[in-house]
Order: sequence, then structure tokens, then C-alpha cells
Amino acid sequence: MKKLKHKLQRIVSRRAKEPKSVGRITNETVAEHREQVLAGGRRYKYPMQYARYSLVRNTIIISIGAIILLLLLGWWQLYQVQNTSRFFYRLSQLIPVPVASIDGETVRYSDYLMRLRSELHYLSREGAINFNTEDGKRQRDYQKRVALNRVEENAFVDKIADENNIRVSDKEVNDFIDQQLKSRQPAVTVQEYEKVIKDYYDWSFNEYKLFVYDQLLRRKVALAIDDKARTKSEAVLKRLKAGEDFAAIAKVESTDTMTKANGGDVGFVPKNTTDPEGLVAAVDRLQVNQLSGVIETNSGFYIVKLLERRGEEVRYARILIGLTELESRLQGALKNRVKEFIDVPKDVTPSRRQQ
Repeated sequence: MKKLKHKLQRIVSRRAKEPKSVGRITNETVAEHREQVLAGGRRYKYPMQYARYSLVRNTIIISIGAIILLLLLGWWQLYQVQNTSRFFYRLSQLIPVPVASIDGETVRYSDYLMRLRSELHYLSREGAINFNTEDGKRQRDYQKRVALNRVEENAFVDKIADENNIRVSDKEVNDFIDQQLKSRQPAVTVQEYEKVIKDYYDWSFNEYKLFVYDQLLRRKVALAIDDKARTKSEAVLKRLKAGEDFAAIAKVESTDTMTKANGGDVGFVPKNTTDPEGLVAAVDRLQVNQLSGVIETNSGFYIVKLLERRGEEVRYARILIGLTELESRLQGALKNRVKEFIDVPKDVTPSRRQQ
């Protein structure tokens, strides 16, 4: 009896392990039955295919996990640690993550690191600052604030430029750099200039071109939107042409603090002096007591008058109508419309040696 019972249990157990049948085979169930049979056989006929499928699936899962881990590590290093290493600078260039936003315009983290790394490199090279000291840490925080404010301003300028269809071409950037090279005494080659930029600011030449682009765009925007300054400069020129005294107008209307009290008189200047605004070159084209037109510069609108020549020197007077509109808009945006995604002190002062 026990043997019979044991035999029945083995039969039941064996049947339980057998695959479930689809039931009675009919015309309606024959396709389902065939697929069940084939599926059961594929596992044994194509073992490599099933192994490869598992390998691909596992690889995808591991890759996704690694990417998520890398992103979390990058986020922690950039936003919590505020890592300024070259690796994370390059990473922020590949993945354009924001460091802030101003008036809805994104401020790129890579732009911030480009500015900050340059300043820290320069201070380390020239100032021999130890950033591990209390004074050095304060200087680092100060440079962080300066760099962040500057790239926020640049992003806001980009927004205004887009709204007003203002552009800076590659040719304008290259022409500006060529002018810088020619104005240096003695003249330097492009290769020598690149080396200086790399040594002092740790920038590639392309990064330096980005810096120049920002400067030129800021100038264009400032000039384009400041209708008040343009109108005032034209009104001042009209008064001068009508015969009003240059010195008297300069003392009242000029925003040039260096020459305002002297009636705009600059004194004698060598004609080959460094002339970033182009004023000396403009004066040298005039006759004595002749007025220029309105000259657009980075600082604003100038009017100059040649007073005297002496050999290779010229003496001239100038009136500056400074630009205020862009600065006013920037201050309003920085005060009320900025969101920063890293913690940088706002009221930090530079180190004692920088004050």
C-alpha cells in the first residue's frame, strides 16, 4: 500500500512540472499551441541568443546607472563643492548647465568658471596668494562674486542684444585683436600674444576671443540703447558749432572726471601713445581749433578739439557724455531679477593686498 501511494505521488509531481497545455487543439487554438511548442524549444535550440539578450539588458541597466551616478557626482562637485578644476570646467562646457539666471536668461556655468579660473590663475602667478590662508580664502570668495556678477551681466547684455538684433561678427573680433597687436610697442606676433594670454590668464586663444566678443557686444549694446546720451552729445556739438566756449561747456556737461575741472584740457600727448578710444588719432586729423564730430567709444560719446601741436605731440581738449542706460538696467536686473544656483557671498571684500 505504501509503495502504491509513493508511486502515485511521483506521478502527480511529474505532471505538475510539465508545461501547461493550451487545452484541446482546434482550428482556433492551433496557432497558440504551435507558438507554445516553438517557444519551449527555442531556449534549447538558440542558447547563445538568449544569453546575448540577457547581456545586452544587463549592460543597458549598468550603463544607465553609471550615467546617473556620474551626473550626481558632477552636480555635487559643481553645486555643492564648487570645484574649479580643469576637468569640471571641461565637463561644464560639454554639458551646458546653469550657474544662475537673470531676467529669465540662463547664465552658463562654463562662462563663470572661465572667468573665475583666469582670475585665480593670475593672482596665483603674480600675487603669490596662498588660497588656503584666511586672507586667501577671502580673496577667492571675492573673485567668485566678481566673476559671477560679470557673467550675469554678460547674459543680460546677450538678452538685450537678441531683442534689438545686435550682433558682433568674427571679423570684428579679429580686427580688434589685430589692432591690439599693432598698437603694442614693440610689435608682437600672434604666437607671442597667445603665449602671454596663456601664461597670464590660462586662456586658449579661442577663450580670449570669447572675452573680446563679450566686450565688443557690451559696447555695441550700451551705445545702441542709450538714446539720451546720444541726443545730449549731438546737442552739445551743436552748441559748440554755434560758438559757445568749449571749456565752459566741458566744466558743466562733461562726465570725464579727469579733465572736467580743466575745461576738458588733456595737455600734450605723444601721437604714438596707447590710444584704445581712438581719440589721439582723431585729434591728429584736425586743424588747430577745429572740432571733431561725435566719437563713439566704450566709455560713451566724445567730442574733441585740437588746441596745439608740438613736434610729435598734440594738445587737445575733450568732452565726454557718458553712457548710463545699460548700467541702470544692469543694476535693476542684478538687484531684483537674479537667481543663483551656487552659494557665493555677496558682501565680501578683497584681501588686504588687493585693496
